[in-house]
Amino acid sequence: YVQKVRGKDGVERLYFRKAGAPSVRLRSTWGSPELAAEVGALVAAAGPAPAPETLRHAMRHYELKSADFADLAASTKYEYRLILKELEEDFGALPVSTFRPAYLLELRNAWAPRGHRAANIRLQVLKNVLWPAIVAGKVGEGDPFTLIPQVRRPRDLDEPHLIWPEAVVAAVVAGAIAEKRIGLARGVAIGRYAGPRLGDVVRLTKAARKAGRFTFLSGKRRVPVDMPEDPVLTKILDETPGEGLILAYNLDGLAYTESGFYQELRKLIGRLHKAGKIDSDRYNMHGLRHTFGVEAALAGCTDAEGAALMGHN
Repeated sequence: YVQKVRGKDGVERLYFRKAGAPSVRLRSTWGSPELAAEVGALVAAAGPAPAPETLRHAMRHYELKSADFADLAASTKYEYRLILKELEEDFGALPVSTFRPAYLLELRNAWAPRGHRAANIRLQVLKNVLWPAIVAGKVGEGDPFTLIPQVRRPRDLDEPHLIWPEAVVAAVVAGAIAEKRIGLARGVAIGRYAGPRLGDVVRLTKAARKAGRFTFLSGKRRVPVDMPEDPVLTKILDETPGEGLILAYNLDGLAYTESGFYQELRKLIGRLHKAGKIDSDRYNMHGLRHTFGVEAALAGCTDAEGAALMGHN
């Protein structure tokens, strides 16, 4: 980057700064084509930054400079930063060359007793951090993580996100409408027949509906999603009144917060289960996304087509 520095003589001078390299005094004036050419020549001469040598260095690079980290949702960044802090305390001083397949397998087995998700997310964050070193060949040939299988989910563990049968979807939508929670009914229908995350559902506006298609920008990865609007979703949205621009609105006609939508849906499902209208009180919003994804797979979508529908990149 270029930094402006005003000297004791009152004259402003320009300096080229680059991490790990000495500053260079620039001769061109601010905003001039000559300055752009001068900086471009310095960047080209400096070449790419060297791959990190220690895990601590690699973590700093990942958190501060990686486009992949910058693109994460705020909630994911928060979770990843907690893991980065743990990894730095335990392994920060180790050279990146330490993390070869045999050592990664030891880490996987050490983390496994904490639960399959805890182990797998640490492996994923570690891979993200080490990726520049892997590309630079500092941890052996190829990607060592391809040799390390994820920790399997225990077979006797309850599925956290139940698949929604159509009868349950219909009962919950009808129950929400009967309680005049129109925006909640619409949100459930959108979750089931378009598959967005809850964070996307509460932000969607009428602009998502265009000429028989349903389009939105996946909030977690900022991936554009564009699909034909499901006829069932069309019927539900057209038959329920809309207030303002928001598709899924609360009792005040305003956009839900994620937690507000989650709590209202949880309470409604609890009431419907208690009344014997649905078979479980464990249905949740993310289960609708799973249901949509499973339906896409059973319909014959390829992995790439399914990823596009689900807003993955």
